[in-house]
Amino acid sequence: MKNPKRLLIIAAVSAAAVAVLAILTFMNQGFLDIYIAYKQDRELTEKIKAAQAEADSLRSEIERLKSDTAYIEGLAREKIGMARKGEKIIKFTTGEKD
Repeated sequence: MKNPKRLLIIAAVSAAAVAVLAILTFMNQGFLDIYIAYKQDRELTEKIKAAQAEADSLRSEIERLKSDTAYIEGLAREKIGMARKGEKIIKFTTGEKD
C-alpha cells in the first residue's frame, strides 16, 4: 500500500505545476498571447515584403514610362488600339459570341 503522505505531496506538486502552466499560458502576455503576437508579426512581415515588391515594380514602371518611348508606344497600341498615321488596325475575332 502506498504512503498517503507521499500521494498527497505528489498531488500537491502536480496541482501546483498545472496552476503554474495555466498562469503562464493564459495570463496577460502569457505563452498563448506571445504566440498569437508572433504569428501576427510573421503575417504582417509578409504583407510588408509584398507591398515593397509591388512598390519597386511600380517605381520601375514609372521610370520606364518616363524614358522609354518604344514601351509607351507598345502600351498605346496594345491597350487602347492606337496606330501610327497611315497604319490600319485589323482585329481578329475567335468566332465566339460574348
